[in-house]
Amino acid sequence: MISSRAPLSKWTAGLFFVSFLIYLVIVNRLEVGQFGRVADLASFSSRMLMNLPSSGSGDSSNLHDTISNSGVITAIDNMVNQIGVAGSELTETRVKDISNEIAKQIADYVVQRLGKTATNSNPCFGCWKYGNATDLPVIYLVTPTYRRPEQIPDLTRLAQTLLNVPAVHWIVVEDSSTLSPAIASLLKRYGIPHTHLKAQMPDKYKKSKFKPRGVANRNAALDWVRSNCKSGVVYFADDDNTYDIRLFEEMRFTKKVSMWPVGLVTKVGLSSPVVNDKGVVVDFFDGWMANRKFPVDMAGFAVSVQLILEKSDVYMPYVPGHEEDGFLKKLDISPADIEPKANRCTQIFVWHTQTKSNTPANRTTAAGKRYKGTNIDTLQEWIV
Repeated sequence: MISSRAPLSKWTAGLFFVSFLIYLVIVNRLEVGQFGRVADLASFSSRMLMNLPSSGSGDSSNLHDTISNSGVITAIDNMVNQIGVAGSELTETRVKDISNEIAKQIADYVVQRLGKTATNSNPCFGCWKYGNATDLPVIYLVTPTYRRPEQIPDLTRLAQTLLNVPAVHWIVVEDSSTLSPAIASLLKRYGIPHTHLKAQMPDKYKKSKFKPRGVANRNAALDWVRSNCKSGVVYFADDDNTYDIRLFEEMRFTKKVSMWPVGLVTKVGLSSPVVNDKGVVVDFFDGWMANRKFPVDMAGFAVSVQLILEKSDVYMPYVPGHEEDGFLKKLDISPADIEPKANRCTQIFVWHTQTKSNTPANRTTAAGKRYKGTNIDTLQEWIV
């Protein structure tokens, strides 16, 4: 019987050898300035290695030379010849996964040598409006979250949206006594600049019929902003909403408070400031007015960091349904301070889609002897 460990160890050794050769080529090219497409060495990251342009690109010859180096190709061929049919137990997908991970580790090490880690480099794939995001005001995007079946899917969707947004810092705050390893892994995987916090709802509210969800989370984020930030804008972005990336550029230069419409809110399907022909907010439209001075949705406004620093004692109140209104009133703003965005509030760039709630999974079937020691065991870690 052939041992299943032998092929894997040969693959690992071979891939390690190849990765070392690639590392030498990359470091050599960085030191002699041959990466012509990298305008700023500090912006180099593992994403550049894992998304190399094809040889047909007109401006990619230097990068393509790195992976077509004859020494590297020879090493790969020798490794394959030595392994032969013994490596058939490894699938193509598994080999690619190993290779990608090695490439990422190499790139992260190179970036560290340049003085900046890969996780801090700009991860934005679609910085569609700005060529250089270094001078942009940072959007501090606050996402309260709690454990539920939809948590990881919702955060995954939001993370993939934020990959297209330059100059963003994601503050994810769990309603939990401990930080979730699954969420920590997700944040690390996407490489978005982030802060991972925890803040539980006070016990006295947990038995209430109407719970002030997310208040402790958002207030913890406000404390973090006041301790760590000097400028930028704060936006409270729940993980079950859908965001058009244009929204983030609308809010980026907020002076005090900016507002815009939110779709799929209450029975009227819309929450929005009412804007007159002079571009001034004169009223509000919402399916639940409730004598609120500012009847807006949580996703419908952003606040400048400067204003939050000036109003150092302002937090969200633990009053269900009045969190937004109470917070905005404490900021002591007037209608003249409100900046209507999204073309004078005539366009919708965020929707309160609310992912369908699922009942907790029945784990009885997966716990059976039939699936013991299989991938089903591993998948249970992701199931709530």
